[in-house]
Amino acid sequence: MIVLEDVWRTYEMGEEVLHALREVSEPIPDGEHVAIMGPSGSGKSTLLNIVGCLDSPTRGRYQLDGREVASLDSDELAEVRLHRIGFIFQSFHLVPRLTALENVALPMVFAGIPPAERRKRAEATLERVGLMPWAGHRPGELSGGQKQRVAIARATIMEPGLLLADEPTGNLDTQSGSQVLNLLDRLNGEGKTLLVVTHDPNVARRADRVLVLRDGEIVRRVEGSQVSDLATLFGET
Repeated sequence: MIVLEDVWRTYEMGEEVLHALREVSEPIPDGEHVAIMGPSGSGKSTLLNIVGCLDSPTRGRYQLDGREVASLDSDELAEVRLHRIGFIFQSFHLVPRLTALENVALPMVFAGIPPAERRKRAEATLERVGLMPWAGHRPGELSGGQKQRVAIARATIMEPGLLLADEPTGNLDTQSGSQVLNLLDRLNGEGKTLLVVTHDPNVARRADRVLVLRDGEIVRRVEGSQVSDLATLFGET
């Protein structure tokens, strides 16, 4: 369970103060699929970074699984990021010199899992995303869609309950993007909480509900049948 209470994120740039997030309060139950929309600079990625424990609120409270994130020390935060949260980025963030199998296994290296177990689990996870035949290929030898599926395999190898995806189809063609979204839907259907930042109403329509941000504030919450009308709605933001 994610609970955000009056979360602000402020940056000081000389004499100028930038409020990247303002008064964000939102509960997100386990297993929910939430899309985050809004124009560039609205605070979408900042919100995702705070939920992912990559950044901290300037003020306000963030609870993850009943724990106050502000009370965690650096080692505890690292453990949360490694075991509780999976990150998926628009630019994949794969290590170029490592094979697909090695990229997927990387979190297990940091977790101290023995090599034989790492290989077994990485192969099984690549098989789940349909890429076992490409296990020995490096990122430069893979298509964009294949890279993103490797990134999803890496994000899920530690069995996190929370997946955070920042424009996961932004660099993909329509067919590859659809494959990635179907995979994310499947993971959400297996019980993982899924937060997706997107500019694309077609991506957001897959969510249970949508948070629309503008100037760091949640200006609209879209649920149920309203989600199907996101193209018109997003045009208004």
